[in-house]
This record gives sequence, structure tokens and C-alpha cells, in this order.
Amino acid sequence: MMPFLSSDTEGPMSPEAKEELLHTMWEHGMHIIPCGSPSEVVPQYFRQRHPFDAEEDLKAKWAKTPRVKWQHYQKIQPSQDEITQWHAQYPGANWAAITGISFAVVDADSDDAVNWIDAGGITRTPLTQTSPKGGKHYFYSIGGANPLIRNSVGQNKLDVRGDGGYIMVAPSVGYHMKCDQAYGVSSIDDLPLLGEADIQQVHVFNTGNKVESIRDKLTEEPKEQGSRNDTLARLVGKWIKEGWGMREVLIKAQDWNQSCVPPMDLIEVTRTTISIVNGHIKRHPDDVNAGIIAWQTSTWQTEINEDLKQLQSQEDPLDELKREGDKEQDQGPLGLQPFNAEQWSAMTDDGIEQFWGDAFIFQKSRVLLLGKPKIGKSNWLGAFAAGATTGTDFMDCEFSRPLKVMWFQAEIIAEFLKRRIDTYYRRFEFDQELMSMGHSNLIISGRLRKNLMRDQDIEQFSQEIAFHKPDLVMIDPIINFFDGEENSNTEIRKLLDRVDMLIEMHGISVIIAHHTGKERADDKSFMSARGGSVFAGWFDSGVKLSGDKPDVSVFYEARNAREPKEHLASFDFDDGMWKVNEFTPRNVKSPVSEEDEVKIAGVVVDAMSSTKFYMRKELEMLAREALSAAGMNSGERAAMKAVSYVQKYKGAVVKTHAKPGMAVWHYLESNEMTKPWE
Repeated sequence: MMPFLSSDTEGPMSPEAKEELLHTMWEHGMHIIPCGSPSEVVPQYFRQRHPFDAEEDLKAKWAKTPRVKWQHYQKIQPSQDEITQWHAQYPGANWAAITGISFAVVDADSDDAVNWIDAGGITRTPLTQTSPKGGKHYFYSIGGANPLIRNSVGQNKLDVRGDGGYIMVAPSVGYHMKCDQAYGVSSIDDLPLLGEADIQQVHVFNTGNKVESIRDKLTEEPKEQGSRNDTLARLVGKWIKEGWGMREVLIKAQDWNQSCVPPMDLIEVTRTTISIVNGHIKRHPDDVNAGIIAWQTSTWQTEINEDLKQLQSQEDPLDELKREGDKEQDQGPLGLQPFNAEQWSAMTDDGIEQFWGDAFIFQKSRVLLLGKPKIGKSNWLGAFAAGATTGTDFMDCEFSRPLKVMWFQAEIIAEFLKRRIDTYYRRFEFDQELMSMGHSNLIISGRLRKNLMRDQDIEQFSQEIAFHKPDLVMIDPIINFFDGEENSNTEIRKLLDRVDMLIEMHGISVIIAHHTGKERADDKSFMSARGGSVFAGWFDSGVKLSGDKPDVSVFYEARNAREPKEHLASFDFDDGMWKVNEFTPRNVKSPVSEEDEVKIAGVVVDAMSSTKFYMRKELEMLAREALSAAGMNSGERAAMKAVSYVQKYKGAVVKTHAKPGMAVWHYLESNEMTKPWE
């Protein structure tokens, strides 16, 4: 027979065992409710409430968030039919039990706390539960004469869960409940009481028997329900003094609220925070920075008001899903249609303005300019801006019209920057009207020291953009406007999300300049961006400068258009222009004779190992090395041609293996080794 409320079984629980345990909990008077699932996609409505959370943090919060308006079940126990329905509807759900009704829990989330209780720090209890991170829950009954046990949060990760709270319970993922059979427990009433002496001992453990300081009072840990507004007020004052902007204060307040048990209503927290900020501004004007003051009339205020309206009108997601399920759907949730539908046939690209190249840079596009330090990225941006603001050309590609360009840069002081601007516009010195128009269309900063992750700074960017209304914004280099961890994909993603926010809000195109990390001289990949792969996945169009000056290799990559041809270019300081090398592959046809082609093919085949299989890029690199050793042209283009010559003249010797969904391999006919694809 399974011990009282025990879930400590080998391996994962079956659906039947889960349902049996849930109904057993119900029979013992527990009020249990379904929560999110660690294995499912986080719902959009929940994602919108936590827009700045990293994906890992978002999933963790969702896994502990009730799917129902659980406060209702503090007074009324869910029926068995409701539990059966929830279990069927959410088979992978975590589950929570509401505390303070028939039982209370002491929640130990640190090794010190667990060891202290197990050593007899408070009354022992036979019913315990382990959590996924190694914590432990200790269950106690609540007697009729026992005073109301409230939630309290300790500094040493020893908490009391009582009235108004809930805890995650088995069969939630990673939670295992166990009851010591030696105590002969058959119901919750048989568990020991959590008395005043126990609660006092918990307090002593958390405080070290010391009086809490003001600093302790400012902890960002949640407090019991009766003091949450006071705690929030102190925290908001602290954040204002630290220089946080209004948007950041609101986000920090919501994050703090989510750790409260139970959390306050989302709208209540937003309104309370706004009220506290306004009151703090009046009482402590010296604490208030420009970011907070500007907020009162900023675009963020409008956005916050709209968020409030949306949240106020938002109904419980379960009710909405149930209603939607009762009616026949005329389309899916994303509104997708067959390609031959009317919406597709009527669609054109006329609504998107093209700025430069064959739709390479266009309205609201995201552009990444990548290259190693000192290779000429700022000169590329400056010469590009000169062409854009005059509506002329740049690197043999025309602009659709004169564009207004805003250049935020963080490396060149204003005095030297003026020299550079004069250089970029030098080619227009005999057309003063064109030069004047170009200067008027260029808005440029001196060496800025701003952080796009701070609300007051991005608000200033936003206001500057709103005032000048540019078509295109250049941020040079992006990493100088960021003080987070460059090698953290999560933090870089948050930075790029903020850039996207500016794009959507103002309808601008953005070019961000960024440095490469370690890479080969011939590496065309945008995965070499310093700080991880997030940059490579972000852009619509990419420009990469590689090699060494004066002749710089310029490579293009686009997701929505045809890329300009790759070429060599050098920057001429005499006329401020990038000059495309006249011997570019796009302008010169191969002068190689058939006799030479056969010779080149032979050189490459001779270099191939009989014990090696090559993918296309590897074979090109081998060809480059072989041609160089033979005193022939070993350029990138020549290597690509060499591979084609091998296939053309040595087909009987070099074979190719290609299979859908797999790499393409090149190998010698004489190779008898195990094939990589086998």
C-alpha cells in the first residue's frame, strides 16, 4: 500500500498514477490547482507580461504560474470533476497546493536551512517533499486554536508558506513527496502543528537573532501580504536613487511581484508603482534624474497606458480558450492562408520603400556591418552616409532618393569627426548645393557615452529620432552603447530587442557596426561576430569587411534580396570615396586557357589525400593551398574555379556524394576507407 501522500516512486509517474495522487490529495482536503508546464511553449499572453525576461527565466516562471484564477479556490475546494478535467486538458502540467487552509509549509531552499531543520531546529514532521533544485518542504497541520499563519520570506532561504500562498507539489516535474511510515500518519490532521515557537525559531534562524538594518529592509525579496505595498514603496525609492528610468522601475516592480506569494494583481502593481514614483518626485526632487522626469511626458507613458487598457480588458485565458473552442474556427490563430488566397494575390512590395541596392537596404530593415577593429567600418559608414544624404551613389549602387541619416557614434571626438565629415563630402565640393543638402540631411553625434539598456538613455535616443525623423539610423559601434556581458546570448538578445523597439516605433532602418572575434582571413561567415551567434540571426542584410588594408574584401549577405557582388575596395582619403578594385571577379572574365585548366585540376588532385573526404569548403581551401604552392593564383575565386576544373577534367578520379539533407562530400576514387555518410 502506498504510504500517505507518497510520490517517491522509481522513474516518472504514469498519467494514471498522477491522477490517482491528485484525487488522494483532494480526499485529504488539499486545494490543488494546475500550473504551467516546463515542457510546453510559453503562452503569448504570459510572454507579453514579461517582455524583457530571458527565455530560460520565462519558462521557469511559467512552470510555477497557476493556469486558473486561484484566489477563488482559497475559499472553495475544486471539485473532483474539475481536477479530472484539468488533468485531461493539461497532461504535462505542474500542480500547486494552496497553503494556510488545512496545512502550512516551511520551505527550505538552502543547504544550511535543510540541515538546520533536519537537526531539530523546529518540530519534526513525517511529511516532506524534495524540490528539483535540492530544496525541501516540511508539511504541518493547522489546528483550530492555532493562530493565523501568514506567508513570510527569510533572508537565509527559509520561508513559511501559510495564508494566501501556495507551493508546487508532486506530481509536478522534479517534486517528490515522502511520508515516514513510522509515525502512522493517515491524514493531514495527524501531522504536527506548526506552533508559535517554531515560527519564532524560523525568524531567529533567518535574522541570526539580530535586529534588521535599513539595508535589510531594502531587500528585493518579497514580503508577506500585509506589508507588500510598504516594501514596494521602499524599493521604488531605492531604484530611483540608483538612477533607474521609469520603464525599468516598472519592470523591476513586476519581477519582484512575481516572487511574492501570492503575487499582487498586475494592474495594481503598475498603478501602485506609478503613484509611488509621482509621490517620490514631489517629496524628494533631489533624487530624481532626467530619465524619471522625462518619463512623465514620454512615448513610454503612452505605451504604458495602452498596456493598462489591454490588461484591463483581458479576460482569463482559460475562459477565452473555452469560448473559442465552442465555436467553429474560420482560420487558425496566426491567420495563415493558402498562397493562392486573395490576401496573397493582392500583395505587392510597393508599400516597402527601397533605399540602396536591389532591396538590399530598405525601409525598416536591420543591417549588420561587421569587421575587425580598424579595418574601416566608420569610413564605410561615413562614405555611405555621404552618398545616402545626397541621393547619389555608393560602391556602384544607387540610392533611391536623398535620405536623412542619423549617426550615433562613440569612438571619434567631435573635432576629429569634423575632419572626417569634410573628407566624406569632398567629392561634392564643386556642387555646393548638393553638399549643402547632404550636410542638412546628416545628424551626427560626438563621442557619446550612453547605454541602450538604461531607460533614460534609450528614451533620449527615441526622443532625438522622433524630433529629427531620419530615414536611417547608424549605431557605431553597437557594443559601446552596451554595458552587459558581450558573450552572453541572452543579454545581447535583450540589446537587439531594444534596437528592434526603436525600429518599430519610428519606422526607421538601422545599421549597427560591430567587431568580429577570432576568424580566418577568408572567413565570410557572420557567425564570427564578437559576442555570439545572436547577431548573425538578427540582420536582414549584412556587410562584412575582411582582409587587410588598403584592399579590403567586401562581402554581402541578404535574406530578402539579391546581394551586391562581392568585391575588393579601398578607401581613398584624398576624395573620401571607397573605390572598387577594377580587377573584381564581376568585371573580369577568366583568362585561363583550357590547357591551364587541366594543369590546375591536376595540381589539386595531386594534393588530395587518398585517406580523406572533403566537403566543398574544405576542398576549396585545399585548392587554394595547392595553387599557392604551385606558384599559381591562389585567390578565393581561383580556388572555386579549381574545384570546377577538377570536376570537369578529373571526374573519373574525384567523385561526389550528395544526399538530400546531408553534406556534399568529394573524394578520390581510390579511397577505400569507411565513408563518413555510412
